[in-house]
Amino acid sequence: MRRLAVAALLALAAGCAGPATGPLNGILLVCDPSLDPEELDSLLDGIRLTVSTVEEEDVFSFSTCTPGEFSGDLRNRRTILFVVSSPENLPDGLVPDGGVWSGSDVWAEGQDVFGVVLPDDPDPDRLSGLLESSYDRHLTSWLYGSFVSTQMSSPERVDSLLTLGFSMDIPKSYRLECWEPGFVQYQRQAADDCLLMLSIRWIGDGRILTPPESVLWRESVARGCFYDAEADSVDRSRVQAVRIRLRGIEGYRLTGMWRNPVHLNAGAFTSYILFDRGTRYLLDMEIYHEHREKEPFVREGWIIMNTFAPGS
Repeated sequence: MRRLAVAALLALAAGCAGPATGPLNGILLVCDPSLDPEELDSLLDGIRLTVSTVEEEDVFSFSTCTPGEFSGDLRNRRTILFVVSSPENLPDGLVPDGGVWSGSDVWAEGQDVFGVVLPDDPDPDRLSGLLESSYDRHLTSWLYGSFVSTQMSSPERVDSLLTLGFSMDIPKSYRLECWEPGFVQYQRQAADDCLLMLSIRWIGDGRILTPPESVLWRESVARGCFYDAEADSVDRSRVQAVRIRLRGIEGYRLTGMWRNPVHLNAGAFTSYILFDRGTRYLLDMEIYHEHREKEPFVREGWIIMNTFAPGS
């Protein structure tokens, strides 16, 4: 099989490459038609990631084409994964590392291109980690840079939060909703039927909570600080708690489902519970997007909350 005439394509792209396009979580699979379908299915099963919100949601959105169909706008996709039967069938410009070939900006700006060879046995955890990092990078760029024509990061908000003893880079697309002693909330109306609430709660009582206690604290903060949420509860059967370390601070990341029987609605949330020098912090993203996907907004919360830093 010819190598897609990549040298000529790269020469053309170098002079007029535009920005990468397509879904932020999309992965275009360019699959060698000679591959064993069972081997391809096994690879896809190994790299599939899910996040549990109101229901189990896939992280990646896959689409496929053959090398012969790989042309036009398909070359501009944000993340592309070549799955081939021989290294000779991979495009030029990819560098091998541990069974995975990779390259950036091959046909478009901000693009990530990967390649694996079957039936070789690429590490699925490593490959899925690279694909997730690519997704995170595209979402971060969109959230803080490409959202509108002006930069979405808000240095003024970083400065204002520093007066409270911490910082977090909250995009300008979020409006300030509440600023009270020990509690701050920002909101973004992502669509007519989609509301995101980003909250920060902190208490200097020196307590180190367990994961179950962290869930209870998150629930009490929602009931006491969120608007019209006195009946909110957390579905404890669906909460996932994992240990995290953010800039040297220990804590937990919670992901789960909230519900309100009074308003007959429900949604997803994700929280960081952090403990630093006698102060415990709750960083929380609550999502209302009825009967629609929540995973992209959970990840948006992670990206923003990952900018948190205590101190001045």
